[in-house]
Amino acid sequence: MAGKRTLGLDIGSNSIGWAIIETGGDDGRIVATGVRIFPEGVDRDQQGGELSKNAARRDARGMRRQIARRARRKKRLREALAHVGLYPADRAAQLELERLNPYELRRRALGERLEPFEIGRVLLHLNQRRGFLSNRKADRQKKAEDSKLLAEISELAKDIADAGHATLGEHLAALQDSAPLERVRGKHTRRSMLEEEFEKIWESQRRFHPQLLSEELKHGRRGRQSYPRKPERIGKGGAAAVAEVGLHGLIFFQRPMYWPKSVVGQCEFDPKQKRCRRADRAAQRFRLLQEVNNLRILHTDGEICELSDSQRGALLALLASHEKVEFSKIRTTLGLLDSDAFNLEQGDRGKLLGMKTDAILANAKFYGKKWHALPEDRKTAIVRSLLEDDEPEFKRRAVEEFKIDAAVAERMLEAPLPEGYASLGRETIERLLPFLEKRLPLVARDGSPSAARLAGFLAPWERPLPKGNFLPKPPEITNPLVRQALFEVRKLLNAIVREYGKPDAIHVELTREVKGSAAQRSERTKRMRENERQRDRIAAILEEHGEKPTRSKIEIYRLWEEQRQVCVYSGREISIRQLLGGEVNVDHILPYSRSLDDSLLNLVVCFRDENDAKGNQTPHEWLAATAPEKYEQLLLRASKLLYAKRVRFSQRSCELQEFINRQLSDTAYITNVVLDYLRSLDVDLLGTKGQLTSELRHEWGLNTVLRHDDVNRKNRDDHRHHAVDAVVVALTDRSQLQQLAKRRGADALPAPWPTFRADIEAAVNAINVSHRVRRKVAGALHNETVYGPTETEGVFVHRKPLGELTVAMVPLIRDDVIRMIVVDRLRKFGIVLDGAKREKKTIPKDAWREPLRMPSGTVIKKVRLLEKDKTITPLRGAAQFVKPNANHHLCIFAVTDEKGREKRTAKWVNMMEAARLVRAAEPLIQRTHPDHPSARFLMSISQGEMLLAEFGGAQKLVRFKTGASTSGQLWFLEHTDASRDSKPYSAMVGTLKARKVTVDLLGRIRWAND
Repeated sequence: MAGKRTLGLDIGSNSIGWAIIETGGDDGRIVATGVRIFPEGVDRDQQGGELSKNAARRDARGMRRQIARRARRKKRLREALAHVGLYPADRAAQLELERLNPYELRRRALGERLEPFEIGRVLLHLNQRRGFLSNRKADRQKKAEDSKLLAEISELAKDIADAGHATLGEHLAALQDSAPLERVRGKHTRRSMLEEEFEKIWESQRRFHPQLLSEELKHGRRGRQSYPRKPERIGKGGAAAVAEVGLHGLIFFQRPMYWPKSVVGQCEFDPKQKRCRRADRAAQRFRLLQEVNNLRILHTDGEICELSDSQRGALLALLASHEKVEFSKIRTTLGLLDSDAFNLEQGDRGKLLGMKTDAILANAKFYGKKWHALPEDRKTAIVRSLLEDDEPEFKRRAVEEFKIDAAVAERMLEAPLPEGYASLGRETIERLLPFLEKRLPLVARDGSPSAARLAGFLAPWERPLPKGNFLPKPPEITNPLVRQALFEVRKLLNAIVREYGKPDAIHVELTREVKGSAAQRSERTKRMRENERQRDRIAAILEEHGEKPTRSKIEIYRLWEEQRQVCVYSGREISIRQLLGGEVNVDHILPYSRSLDDSLLNLVVCFRDENDAKGNQTPHEWLAATAPEKYEQLLLRASKLLYAKRVRFSQRSCELQEFINRQLSDTAYITNVVLDYLRSLDVDLLGTKGQLTSELRHEWGLNTVLRHDDVNRKNRDDHRHHAVDAVVVALTDRSQLQQLAKRRGADALPAPWPTFRADIEAAVNAINVSHRVRRKVAGALHNETVYGPTETEGVFVHRKPLGELTVAMVPLIRDDVIRMIVVDRLRKFGIVLDGAKREKKTIPKDAWREPLRMPSGTVIKKVRLLEKDKTITPLRGAAQFVKPNANHHLCIFAVTDEKGREKRTAKWVNMMEAARLVRAAEPLIQRTHPDHPSARFLMSISQGEMLLAEFGGAQKLVRFKTGASTSGQLWFLEHTDASRDSKPYSAMVGTLKARKVTVDLLGRIRWAND
């Protein structure tokens, strides 16, 4: 009779390890195991931080749109000016007009009569550089660069006032007079400066051209500021546009920025609703109540308690009037001691967020302190109008409905309210708030009363799911790492069910890097980098003391520093000699045999006699009854430690079963999302926390399964380590954890069955790692740099800013005069390029601080560099050339020469060519060689595709990494290789001995069609 089959899943950001274990009686077996590798759901920066996969495309698309709109605006204005007689229609006359100094014309326009065409030249110049305009409805949050920009604008405005100039144009013209060689274009200006100058020039020239410069020409039929949301709606031609919105509208119109409702996410409880804005007062009250309801106080004596009604009321009142409140101030407000702690006061978090919108609007720069005195419903209505109505409508409602002064309403539009959206809709939040006010939790998995249940909402795990043998489409979740992984989980599990049947149980472990929100993952990455810096620092200190910086010694030193070099149990000082000389022990605050907790949060360093006296007890069991004064002093010393560690000193009981239950019930939000999704298979589910996976792997001796040395550590350079973890996850249950607790310090934990070690070695060594192949034609088609042709074939030229130059680029500067000027400047900074010796390899930034000038006085900001590259291809005709971003695939052909000899050649297809084939609806894989029609097609190879290839006389399963189209060299990695530093296998197209294969989700190899 078949035993129980358990599927273990080790789900990471770009991998899934899986294993099916069959257990029954004293025996067990590994039915199957494997590894699936796929691209992460995010891109990474150089420091490993997360980047949206669409961010770069979105930014580039936005820039393209901005350039296109600017060009369209200029074209329309030229057409409109020509239509009304303010600009010549003849191109030669336009070029002649453009030679005039626009700054001088702008200065003269304030008092002198300009010819109509000169007025048009001035208006075109105002349109060309319209100045900065804040998008108040969509960009309220001032960024650091905006603050610097605004400071520069304010300084320019002060300079204009101090100089006594009437307009920006007059000021810039004066700057040209005083320093003819200086550029006046690189100054940040405000849109209002240009609009004010437009008004003054218009009124001045209207005296000389009253019939031409009419009010209708100025503002059109719509009138001042009555522009459509999109300028395309006023007609394509400049004549129609000027009749609709006037010259002022054509020059200064700016489309409002907003998020279309279609891109706003759905409410998690009610998909019919859109999510609520975070700046909405209801959303902020909702978040505030959740945090206050979850707040707990850890008193100095070790007692953990909730807030009393009076404390809760005082805290809510405090948070209601502040943007954020430090925990130190909360302690004072609640009448607590400085040594008392809060459960939310962990890590770098030192405050609670309050009603940020109210705090901002109560600032004197916007509404003022009287904001807090307004009725709650009035404040909510004002904020929602501020968020949802356009500016004219808000101003109208503010004055007529809310009785707000017009000047105050104008200031309120500038308030930097919070951006983004909450996870729930506004109506949902308003239904939940009354229950949160009563201290109820938002949701409860144990069936106890919760706000969601009483408000009539079903939590995700309470909703009925269609039961079946296969997984449906995954739910829409915001975590991009897990979202990507769930699609792979679906494909993998459905393949497993088809091949091996539905398992009886599924154990899931999510790796640490995929858990939490984006902010939490970013904070975790930040902490990891800080820990690395701390370890490096401590390692250097240990080496100074003649100690080898092992992992255990580094941890002991960290604990010693954390405890301020004091034994936490006795209060005696621990010297560095005692620490490194073996006079202190590392102790588990909660005994390991009763907690299985081996984390740093459960460890302290203490003198050996204190450790012996404590024994296998908790601090409370050891001292609370027998030595209360010592226990009180211990808790006082522990109050300076992290909350998560401090609470262990006051924990009254330590039951192994409770800890095991917590380890076998991962309460992380994202783990529960995954488990809720898997519930549709209708099998037993278990989400393990993973804290003990490494311990079980060590006890069973599995760290050495994939190693060929004596190091007892998991080999992360081999993808198959995910399968080893999956086996451990599948076998993690209460009985194994109880055995682990009993066997601590004794013999190694017995294997689950006698042949376990041999079985897992055989199973893991037989794995063919499945890699998801990237065949999609997507991403950048070519690099951003645009090249120009030269007289020499295969040699191109491109522009490079001085600040981006390297020493190696200097000899490639095409212009001889500019190259010598650059060389002379670098020589002043100790960089010599005319000899073999070069003292410096990098160019200091100070080298370009003083402007570099041509003999004529023209400032040099960019240089043209020569580049020889065979891959550079034309983009549009023969005027622009680009370098393709990457190769999409290559096709290998067998060509027979005149003597009947067969040789191999490759046809490379880059992303540009692949995109052309897709647009033309042609086959992506061209099986006919363009230069050799009779050539025999052998195979195509895309990035990540698998081959059975011969290297050094041995056949290996490899995946294609990259290739060089110019030399015909190809590089491959073994299917198991997970290292970033591995040396790839190399082969030339003509000598490659390989056959293309596919490796399916379960690791089965099949010959590829080509």
